[in-house]
Amino acid sequence: MNKVKILTDTACDLTMDFLATEGIGVVPMTINFPDRSYRDGFDLGREEFYRLLTSSAKLPTTAQPTPGDFLQVMQEAVAAGQEIVVITISSALSGTYESALMAREQIDQKERIAVFDSRTASLGQGLLVLKAQEMAAAGKGKNEIIKELTGMRSRLFSVFTLDTLEYLQKGGRISRVQAMMGDVLNIKPILEVNKEGRIVPREKARGRRRAIKRLLEIMAADGRELYNQLIAIGHSRCAEEAEALAAEIKTLYNAKEIRIGEISSTVGTHTGPGCIAVFFQGES
Repeated sequence: MNKVKILTDTACDLTMDFLATEGIGVVPMTINFPDRSYRDGFDLGREEFYRLLTSSAKLPTTAQPTPGDFLQVMQEAVAAGQEIVVITISSALSGTYESALMAREQIDQKERIAVFDSRTASLGQGLLVLKAQEMAAAGKGKNEIIKELTGMRSRLFSVFTLDTLEYLQKGGRISRVQAMMGDVLNIKPILEVNKEGRIVPREKARGRRRAIKRLLEIMAADGRELYNQLIAIGHSRCAEEAEALAAEIKTLYNAKEIRIGEISSTVGTHTGPGCIAVFFQGES
């Protein structure tokens, strides 16, 4: 057993099987459809989620884990003599970070617990979880892990493009007219998670192919030593495009390792199907 327990939420977009195999604790976000609520990853898988999403007239809502969701896992780890590093979705996107802090305050030995705001989501958060678990498995302590994650977070880029503006419109982020005009003109937005952990527009591209090409160009401009890092690609129901993008990254930048994962319901609620995202490190 590692002396540090890594704990995260389902917005990290690592698979439940992988998290269980690695011994990484995970608490679920909740996805609320009009007729039923689901725990992301626990009783709602990706395939079923996207089926429900595309057939629902109303966009589902998401809810953060409660402090109680975190508390049980924290108590078990502390009782086992472990320290804990909790890595959450960006506090600018969800109240999950605050829930974890509230749970920590209820633990007698709260000094054994560190709560870390990833300031990103999806596999950007997942990359931080992977690094933390790697260090925990190597016997590193809580403080060493937090120091490494802080540096990594400052270098992390999270950039993505959407195939449709429908879900931004349904979520109230753009108007119906903007969404219709964007689709008519085949405009594909390119967005990023900024250093404060907020989703902001970066640019626009005309057409899907050009948008994906721009992801590659952005990696070349902002990335550093792409050949010597783990790069992650997230996608929502477009696995073939993700695989093709990975092959291009491998060819162009000789990336050391590329991890592809499907975007889960927590993030997919807001992107819809057809999202392609890249997560890589550059300069802080």
